[in-house]
Amino acid sequence: MALAALLSASARKPQMYQNDEFGISVPVPKGTLLCPVREDQHDHGPLFLLGAADIRRCDDSGSSRPIVVFSGYNAADATKILYDFLKSECDGPCLPPPPNLGIRGLRTASARVNHSDGWVDIIVVTQAGKPDALYDPAVPSINYDLRLHTKPENLNEALRVFRTVLQTIRLGAKSNSAL
Repeated sequence: MALAALLSASARKPQMYQNDEFGISVPVPKGTLLCPVREDQHDHGPLFLLGAADIRRCDDSGSSRPIVVFSGYNAADATKILYDFLKSECDGPCLPPPPNLGIRGLRTASARVNHSDGWVDIIVVTQAGKPDALYDPAVPSINYDLRLHTKPENLNEALRVFRTVLQTIRLGAKSNSAL
């Protein structure tokens, strides 16, 4: 009986995405597909597809509705200030974002971008990680761009999942194996 309870509990445990290099840990949200990193690409963060079950959709950038977490080392003067980082990530005018977008314990900036093709991006940026003394000891070493790409008719449901990612993600804590 105890074994059955243990197996049942472990079956309910959410799948986790982990990236030690960039200090990312996040449960895969229900109703999304975690796309694998292609062998010819470096893993900069997870890509979750909303409402997809077929892994072939991971390569369909034209009609997929992804939540993307992209991380990179902070090495550009333009990204020292969080709002400058946000402006650099908006590929269109940065508009006011929906409310309640943030990551617990981290300073964030967010925006909405309405694209001419009818798609909408919701962007949240933050910085974390141990500062690099050789660069600027006041600036965290890693930039994170969290982005939802969807159609307006799917925005409310997609925002629910995106907020779940924002509430459950942990950033900036590198493991000793990555140092």
